[in-house]
Amino acid sequence: MKKLFLVWWFIMIIGTYVFAAGSAEGGGSNRGTFLSRGGYIILPEDIKIENYIAQNDYNYPLPHQDNLNVITAAGLKDENAYIQIGLKGKKTMFSELPPLNITFCIDRSGSMSEIMVWVKDCFYIFIDQLRDGDFISLVDMNTNAQVLIPSTHIKSQADRTVFKRTVDKIIANGGTDIYAGMLESYKENEKNYNHGYINRVVILTDGMHNFGEKINKDILDLARTYNKKGIDISTILLGINTATGLMVDVAIEGGGSSRFISDHDEMVKIFQTELDRMLVPAARDLKITLILPDGVLFKEAWGYKHYKEENTIHYYVPTLHNGDYETILAELSYNPLRLNNNLLGNLYLEYKDLNNNQKNLGPYSIEIENSVVPANQLIKDRRVREAEGFLTIARGLIDIAHKTIKINTLERDLQQYRNPSPQRDDIIQQITVALRQNIQIGKDLTHYLTTISDSLGGNKYEKELEILQNYDATFNDVYGMYENNSIQ
Repeated sequence: MKKLFLVWWFIMIIGTYVFAAGSAEGGGSNRGTFLSRGGYIILPEDIKIENYIAQNDYNYPLPHQDNLNVITAAGLKDENAYIQIGLKGKKTMFSELPPLNITFCIDRSGSMSEIMVWVKDCFYIFIDQLRDGDFISLVDMNTNAQVLIPSTHIKSQADRTVFKRTVDKIIANGGTDIYAGMLESYKENEKNYNHGYINRVVILTDGMHNFGEKINKDILDLARTYNKKGIDISTILLGINTATGLMVDVAIEGGGSSRFISDHDEMVKIFQTELDRMLVPAARDLKITLILPDGVLFKEAWGYKHYKEENTIHYYVPTLHNGDYETILAELSYNPLRLNNNLLGNLYLEYKDLNNNQKNLGPYSIEIENSVVPANQLIKDRRVREAEGFLTIARGLIDIAHKTIKINTLERDLQQYRNPSPQRDDIIQQITVALRQNIQIGKDLTHYLTTISDSLGGNKYEKELEILQNYDATFNDVYGMYENNSIQ
């Protein structure tokens, strides 16, 4: 007889998902895939639907002349209507960007010891890409923060070498006071602040704020304060134990971007090819207004903070980065008999360019071709169809997570009863029912995502399908142990 296998053993508390697309690629499928390979089931509060939706670029086209491109789409599925809003920032060559004023903050706490080599490699790639004329400063943090190299005007390769040698000497130890690291970095960046520069703090961390008197609210307030002063912040999150939730919120509130990096090769790729997406804005203070007509009711939205006033939904996006994208998806209910010309909504956008000039775009009329569609038919618009697939998988993973927590509770109860006993048999039956439900949910999700992928030409949802495949193996293994009575 094998010892009782607790499903709780393979549930791991993680921060949030990989950031979703543009600014939030730290809280979606990338990290979920990484964890599920080890048999971990993601907790419901750590599955951020908006990050699953936002991690795909949906082939949004670059703008031809403006700072950004606005892409709208709509679709129907069963009783729901969906509006998708895509934003694509203009792409400026790195050599043509305004001067950079960057403060690099390295987390050197003890929890970073195993990945400190990644941190150093990130910095080496970063410093080599800076141009002569850019400003850079270096801060590190553990239980306190200190300026290792004050803001320096890069003039030669020798200047870069000084930074590299300083980073070489960093040793990981102690706790993490993220507030102290951010504050010291902001203060150093402020010394060479220039409205015409790209002013930004970049933090490399595992996100574990565990020292000091400041709480998460203080950290987010600090990010908002300096964002209003014109200094943004980007967060680079490393390692399986990363507490992504706080640092993703820091990036959003601080007008920056966030990336979760699960392996060294991915890190190299991001820093070699996507540095400008992390650092350089294309537009700021984006205010989006979606006005719904009679017959259309708002249900829910994902992507960015929003609030509703009667039939109007307001969204705010702090920053759209160079060549980057953002996605907002709204779920609506509708009355086909009351739709006027199949109109689902009108969209307006205002933003500031890099010279702080106010720009206004719209209205964009968002319409559907037909107000009635057969049940269970795929959404006609390809972008909305793909986005709704990400919405469905995220909701499904949350459902699986809740059922797994129920299994956890039942397994703990199981230990209270002797073997054999009627009470024990009843609990085992409940556990196997929940396991079969999770297995079936996974199969249904796999079929649905595969159907959408095939309709879009294939090679879609690869990471999500791997999560489901890994879950299937995990749940079947546990189910087999109960069916074979190999527990005690």
